[in-house]
Amino acid sequence: MNPLTLPVPHFGRLCVDLRPLRVLLVDDQQLWRTVVAMHLSQEEDFELVGEAADGPAAVALAAAHQPDLVVLDLDLAGESGAAILEPLKAVSPDSQVVVLSGTVAVDEVVAAFGAGAVGYLPKDHPVGEFADALRSVARGRPLLPPEATTAVLAEFRRQSNRLTAPPPPPNLLSDRERQVLHQLALGRSNRQIGTELYISENTVKNHVRNILAKLEVSSRVEAVSRALGSGLISTPLGS
Repeated sequence: MNPLTLPVPHFGRLCVDLRPLRVLLVDDQQLWRTVVAMHLSQEEDFELVGEAADGPAAVALAAAHQPDLVVLDLDLAGESGAAILEPLKAVSPDSQVVVLSGTVAVDEVVAAFGAGAVGYLPKDHPVGEFADALRSVARGRPLLPPEATTAVLAEFRRQSNRLTAPPPPPNLLSDRERQVLHQLALGRSNRQIGTELYISENTVKNHVRNILAKLEVSSRVEAVSRALGSGLISTPLGS
């Protein structure tokens, strides 16, 4: 049996206090939110304090309710769930965040843990086991299924090795590629980048492909990390 989803007594955080664990669900799929909300409503030690379909709504609800747990989909339509973590943790620093993904998107999971997430679950994780998984996080146990552990650790090692690589030459990227890379650093999707730079989504994809090849990386997160670390682009402080 998966050691991370072993059944545990349903007493929540009674060892700490008597109030239920307050949960915020962030996912752009209404059906998924409804199913999970219905399941948690049957558990006496959980209280659903809000549901959000996008980043701004999630941050606003987190600020208003200060949830104990946030369940955050990494695959939100039009935006990166990992990019939401920093502003969310800024307004609700004590919230424990568990991220979800339809696939093991290793670079996004690594970025999410780097931004403060404490757990990851695949989107197809049995809904009946969600409560126990969240209880585990509430007790301070990091949550990472065995099937994802090897891939995530390998990605951490790969990114660590990148830090020791010689910096890329300052003129490596074209002006347009720098613009696209800056937009990636802001957590924007291909569609959003195309709108911002007045180019097609296919053109954005081509630029991203060239950026990854020139920087000798395999993901957007690695590209942004290397570009920021080497000074190819400045730290994104605004839009």
